[in-house]
Amino acid sequence: MSDKRKDKILNIIREKKSVRILDLSKQLKVSRETVRKDINEMEQEGLLKKTYGGAVFDEANVETDYERRKSENQEEKRLIAERAFQFIEPGDTIYLDYGTSTYALAQKLVDFEDLTVVTNSIPIVNLLIRTPGIQLIILGGNVRKNEDSLFGTFGLNNAKNIFIDIGFFGCAGVSPNSGLTNYHMGEIEISKKMVHHSSTAILLADETKFGKSALYKTVELEDLDIIITTADKGVVEEEYEFVDRNIELIRVEEESSQDD
Repeated sequence: MSDKRKDKILNIIREKKSVRILDLSKQLKVSRETVRKDINEMEQEGLLKKTYGGAVFDEANVETDYERRKSENQEEKRLIAERAFQFIEPGDTIYLDYGTSTYALAQKLVDFEDLTVVTNSIPIVNLLIRTPGIQLIILGGNVRKNEDSLFGTFGLNNAKNIFIDIGFFGCAGVSPNSGLTNYHMGEIEISKKMVHHSSTAILLADETKFGKSALYKTVELEDLDIIITTADKGVVEEEYEFVDRNIELIRVEEESSQDD
């Protein structure tokens, strides 16, 4: 019942862009406290933004559908994944973060032998769960249905006790001023912990992510070791900001994968 009500709220807010709790209460025939609780939970899931007495559909801070994002910029994600794959060796323990760029990397691991993969992404779990050469560790937590991911205190507590060789991370935006940013508070807490628990932290980001900022900061730029991207020099503004933070910027191009 709660999920159906939230779907109705989301459809209403997408159409009207902003809603009042009082109006939703009357329209859905439930108490204002029930609507308020739904809105609080939906904000935690990154579906809307709370305002005084209501909520708004903030397109700048609401993710597009996961399946749609997976089909966007596929060639760029493939090239980035191919370069990222070169860092992985048998016996490694790696972390695959939320997002579609890390999913593209996971697709290249289905035949890998002797690898431990830590993740909280359900699509990655489903992809690798029957791969005999991979030991899969799922951090666990609450299900975020629109993103097919897990987040929350349970997963965060498990992440505190796990240390890995290489962490591969996605983002909604990356810039010198904002650092690495994303949309969902619960997810970024786990991502942040795993960045700090990675011997090497690698960001996978196509050109559409540079110069952008999402709602929540994951980590500072200097917490990253490597960025693999398809962005050219014209897209990556203030490139010296990355170099000054000792970040290796690796560019990949169609027909070849090479360091800049």
